[in-house]
Amino acid sequence: MSDFPWFKFYEEKLPRTLKPYPEITLLDVVSETVRQRPNHTALIFKGARMSYAELDRLSDQLAAALVELGVQKGERVAFLLPNSPQLAIAQLGAWKAGAIVAPMNSLYTEHELTHALNEIEAETVIVLTPFYAKLKAVQPKTAVKRVIATNIKEYLSPVLRLLFTLAKEKKEGHRITIQAGDHWWGDLMRRHAQSPRPNVEVKHTDPAILLFSGGTTGSPKAVLGSHHAIYMSARQLHAYASTILADWDDTLTWVMPAFHVYGNMGFNTSLVARWPIAVVPNPRDLDDLIDTIEKTRPAVLHGVPTLFNALINHPKVKAGKANFKSLKICYSAAAPLLLETKKRFEALTGGWLL
Repeated sequence: MSDFPWFKFYEEKLPRTLKPYPEITLLDVVSETVRQRPNHTALIFKGARMSYAELDRLSDQLAAALVELGVQKGERVAFLLPNSPQLAIAQLGAWKAGAIVAPMNSLYTEHELTHALNEIEAETVIVLTPFYAKLKAVQPKTAVKRVIATNIKEYLSPVLRLLFTLAKEKKEGHRITIQAGDHWWGDLMRRHAQSPRPNVEVKHTDPAILLFSGGTTGSPKAVLGSHHAIYMSARQLHAYASTILADWDDTLTWVMPAFHVYGNMGFNTSLVARWPIAVVPNPRDLDDLIDTIEKTRPAVLHGVPTLFNALINHPKVKAGKANFKSLKICYSAAAPLLLETKKRFEALTGGWLL
């Protein structure tokens, strides 16, 4: 291999190439993980843990439900979901149904949402309950004909689910009545509790995901990625992270939203590395993020400069009452990181902020 000049900046353990890449998909990676360690933790959500075997089974159920509803191979399935167990299940499940997934920003205005849904010609949307009314308001202006609504409490522990139902569900807009013809996630999953993965061939060359550009040069545009492209990118990120992090054992904090490449590839790379994923639905909820870090003891945190700056200036952190010492490495992107922020955060963690 040629000795390219950038190799001199590589970490000692970082390979110069990963070629040849196996002609597989992330679905194959998940299947292999289930074969090796079915009880290994895939997701951690508010104290509840989901194993790889359970994630695989639930995504089979959703895939069967989508096929039953009429989703064909190559159709676009849009998500109006925050980081959540449902999002992980939906991404894998829609892939198993042969669909192209399209995570979207739940905070889009009605105009922005209409544009995005029409841009990709989505016919199916999986939506968290607080965003259901907005979706229904724009649906007549789009090609959407299937709507699946889900409540964030679906995968909470029984105690937290009860507390959420009593204290927050109605107050925070999660309690809704769906319209005729729409579907509840829970009903579909129960109906297909015994359903196997649909017999849909998913090739590594098939299109897999549509993610929207930031729109800095006009309206946001949907950018298409194949299954193999996602797998190769995840392998590359995994190789870089492996110079510091341990496969299977280290935990990733899933903070950045999956409608960004940044957040989606954090999830995908975790599947390759077999890192348990600590799920954080709202990156702006610093109390929840700090609580998640302290309880799950993650080794890696992805964020943006404003997030790291907000963390070091949080009252609990400034009072010395937050423990971030589990963090080995943190990644900052999307904007310049101030040297002062970097130094202060590294002092808190004992790790690196890059």
